[in-house]
Amino acid sequence: MSSAYLLVSHGSRDPRPQIAINLLAQELSLWLQQSSPLQNIHVGTAQLELGDKPLHLQIVEFARGCGVDKVVIYPLFLLPGVHVMEDIPAEVAIARGELGLEVVVTPFLGACSELADMFVQHRLTMPDRAILLAHGSRREQGNDAVEKLAVRLDVGNAYWSIKPSLTDCAIDYIESGATEIGILLYFLFAGGITDAIGKSVEELRRQFPHVKFSLGESIWSSPELVDTIGKMLISIED
Repeated sequence: MSSAYLLVSHGSRDPRPQIAINLLAQELSLWLQQSSPLQNIHVGTAQLELGDKPLHLQIVEFARGCGVDKVVIYPLFLLPGVHVMEDIPAEVAIARGELGLEVVVTPFLGACSELADMFVQHRLTMPDRAILLAHGSRREQGNDAVEKLAVRLDVGNAYWSIKPSLTDCAIDYIESGATEIGILLYFLFAGGITDAIGKSVEELRRQFPHVKFSLGESIWSSPELVDTIGKMLISIED
């Protein structure tokens, strides 16, 4: 039996995330060839939005091109928002109907316990006062994973698209006497949002020159990422 693995991302007009995802797919393919008992391994990428065709067609074309018995969909998402809970399952259901073979969807990346372990290591490089900054979801309980992780790391939590904002959280720390604040990015890849976050941090530095702000990198910079995803994919085969 042979399987193919498809990494599904949101999609972006900024080319940087897709470049990183393509590199991730290459590294993951090498990792699986060394660690998996399967002989024929295929790893591809697809976009939920902003791709040249709908996701279900990307899945169908990928599966037929690989000639496999099973396709494993790995959602490269950090929060259980509408895309993870509704949009991807709907597209996968269409693809299953067209393919007539097994299509499995793994838990999304943000649900992996190993991801939290990665942040524990990143936390050690940050000041005592730190903020976990995520995009944020308006879906009920969509931010539970971020808030639980913030508690585990003993940091504040803030969001880019909803309240509390990075500025709100930083000001709370400063008003309580903080002179050094670290910012942990709960974002997978660098892109337009992380650029905007960098500008916000620069504004905070100008507004509060007596405070030292340390801005972390996106999750992609973690060498453990490929190992984390690879182990999840192999567990699906067991």
